[in-house]
Amino acid sequence: MPAPILDRSETDHALPKKADVVIIGGGIIGVSTVLFLAERGVDVVLCEKGVLGGEQSSRNWGWVRVMGRDRREIPLAIEALKIWDGLDERVGGQTGFHRSGIAYISETETDIANRDAWLKLAQAHGLDTRQIGPDETAAVMLGAGQRYKGALYTPSDGRAEPQKAVPAIAAGARRAGARILTGCAVRGIEKSAGRISAVITEKGRIETSTVVLAGGAWSRLFCKGLGIRLPQLKVRNSVLRTSAVNRGPDGAGATASYAYRKRLDGGYTIANGGINMHALVPDSFAFFRDFQPA
Repeated sequence: MPAPILDRSETDHALPKKADVVIIGGGIIGVSTVLFLAERGVDVVLCEKGVLGGEQSSRNWGWVRVMGRDRREIPLAIEALKIWDGLDERVGGQTGFHRSGIAYISETETDIANRDAWLKLAQAHGLDTRQIGPDETAAVMLGAGQRYKGALYTPSDGRAEPQKAVPAIAAGARRAGARILTGCAVRGIEKSAGRISAVITEKGRIETSTVVLAGGAWSRLFCKGLGIRLPQLKVRNSVLRTSAVNRGPDGAGATASYAYRKRLDGGYTIANGGINMHALVPDSFAFFRDFQPA
């Protein structure tokens, strides 16, 4: 399969002279932030150095989940799912979101026992997560070549289409009054009397008093130029795509060796959930103590 093809995004061309807020980065975080601000009547501009969703935001797994989150993230994830429920109508587009369920497959009795601890967290928040047995797991993992012991299953978790979500949200933000520029890298921030007064882009200057950095893997590099220490290291994970598959599982799930998500085109996005590549670079040593606990 070829690389992911993003839905087409209409963007602005004229660089504004000023804005209340400038957002740096046009991934899922950047376009979501610009949408929420524009809906509240804030004069907001988003600047993206390449294309919207052109990096991690169009190549991620596409899961929208509460299951497996750190206990401190669970309330936020619950609210996020509520937002996804009405997002297509809100932005007037298609994000590909469906509550099709997510399963963490148990291959051993030890897997089942280990999932019980998180199940207690789920029950405390009223989630529909439950342990399912071999028969129900076989129904969830339709077409599986082996019989599993069971799974931790959350029917209300969902999936979205990374190639569709960012363009759809961006279009909704523009209809709400936001301005979005692509091919417009922010090179630096200008200050006056110790406060932010402008951003300097490759296309010119935008006066502003507030900047939101949503630069993904590039955030460390941008902050370094401002003298801000951001402990951030890049990792790389390989993700593959298949063509359409008949009679496969409808939602998303993970075993000990791989994770999968069904796409709208009937194919699957598949990845190894436990292996990430990290190149040894100077920041690996500069941030060693920050990351040592992990």
